[in-house]
Amino acid sequence: MPASELNRIFYAEDDEDIQRIVRMSLERIGKMTVQVESDPLKAIDGMIEFKPELVMLDWMMPGMDGPTLLKAMRQRPETASYPVVFITAKASMKEHEELAALGAAGIISKPFSPKDLPNQLREIWRNLP
Repeated sequence: MPASELNRIFYAEDDEDIQRIVRMSLERIGKMTVQVESDPLKAIDGMIEFKPELVMLDWMMPGMDGPTLLKAMRQRPETASYPVVFITAKASMKEHEELAALGAAGIISKPFSPKDLPNQLREIWRNLP
């Protein structure tokens, strides 16, 4: 269990509407600091610069999908240990198992409740080893 309260979130998502909803939810309701990156090919550099406590990834993004981005993160010492939560419309058991096998700390299905999102992330954060 992490020693501190969750405050810094990095989110890789190409859909601007979802970016706005997540940012509003986490910043206004959750009182968290959020950095969003639309381009998954720039995400790792953004994470290194921002130094988040937790990373959220969309599964389906142009250029590089979320699972591929997670694999790339795990190969970089600066991002290898970040806990990753997927926020995705892909909700089958097989896909959830695939993400868990890659080391995802959690999965939040789209559509999600903006009101509940901060607490969902905090619950995942509290349950980290």
